[in-house]
Amino acid sequence: MLDEYLSEKRDAVVTEWYDRVTSQSPPETAKFLREQAEPFANPVGAGLREELGPLYDAVVTGNNVDRVDRALDRLIRVWAVQDLKPSEALAFLVELKRLIRARVASDGLECGAELAELDDRIDGVLLAALDVYSRCREEIFDIRVKDVRNRSLKMMERLNDWRARRDEVGGPGAAEPH
Repeated sequence: MLDEYLSEKRDAVVTEWYDRVTSQSPPETAKFLREQAEPFANPVGAGLREELGPLYDAVVTGNNVDRVDRALDRLIRVWAVQDLKPSEALAFLVELKRLIRARVASDGLECGAELAELDDRIDGVLLAALDVYSRCREEIFDIRVKDVRNRSLKMMERLNDWRARRDEVGGPGAAEPH
């Protein structure tokens, strides 16, 4: 019964979910996310528009785990780069649970066991999302460490080149012969 209800309400729920997720951003960002439809100008908004629907479908049906992973990776990768806390980056899944519960209550549906089962699926997706967020943050830190290492190596190479040139010309501070 709940699955049928959520399938019927899919477009309305996904639209409201998108609005709630974007409204959690600062006002100017939220406006941009909603109004800028060009994917290259607004990759976050495009990702939300393209991935929330399939993610909703997978959560409601409990099927298509690969689709869940792909959607989570695309959504969370952007938020991980923005240096959001995990609670901020993953709040969109908690928001889905709240939204569904509010709709079910407002329509007077009695589906406690099915709702508990759906909550468990959302919680499972939330835990998977935490893994994705952690993996993305690790990748970012690895990139930063490699960048610092590469800059340090280049600086050492320049310093060694400078020392070699200085020693060749016997300039100030050149090594004294022993």
